Amino acid sequence: MNGIKQKNSDLDNSLEKVSTLTSVDEPKAILELNESAKQLQIAKEEYNDKVLNSSSDDIAEARITRPYETEFLQTVIGNYAKDKGINLRYELRQASSGIQGEYDMYFTITGSYVSISEFVSAIEKDSSLNFRIDNFKLLPSTGDTETLQATFNVKALNVKIDGVNRTSNGNTNTNTVNNNLDNTNTMNTNTAQ
Repeated sequence: MNGIKQKNSDLDNSLEKVSTLTSVDEPKAILELNESAKQLQIAKEEYNDKVLNSSSDDIAEARITRPYETEFLQTVIGNYAKDKGINLRYELRQASSGIQGEYDMYFTITGSYVSISEFVSAIEKDSSLNFRIDNFKLLPSTGDTETLQATFNVKALNVKIDGVNRTSNGNTNTNTVNNNLDNTNTMNTNTAQ
């Protein structure tokens, strides 16, 4: 008899949760979604206005890529990796375009799903980086069901490589930049606490 009472109580609790979800949480989520859609539409219209009102000189200036310093990339990307709790490795390889000083950046990162998604979102949203993520792949890491590995790349970056090896050691991370003869630049960030 107590088992039936407990099941009835559990069923009542479940029904109350469903009622709350459908009467409170769902309408709130719909309102938030509609507000986000409105903001996106406003941003799109502002962008289109800027494009329509830009001269060809303005457009040409906007297309000029400013060179990244390797130290800048190492610092900004390394800080995001440390902040989001992921392990990071990236390589700069000469871009397939063959343009001198232009590189493609190949990332391999490991961590939890949330950490990886927050890291990718952070570097994409950072206007000082102006990265566009390509070829994103997310796979389980070997031997660990909680850890995932993501690979992706960013193409056609104008990077100044100074040809000097730099190593920086700290309590919670190690960053290594190696400039090889083939202009490959590798940075490893380990965030083990």
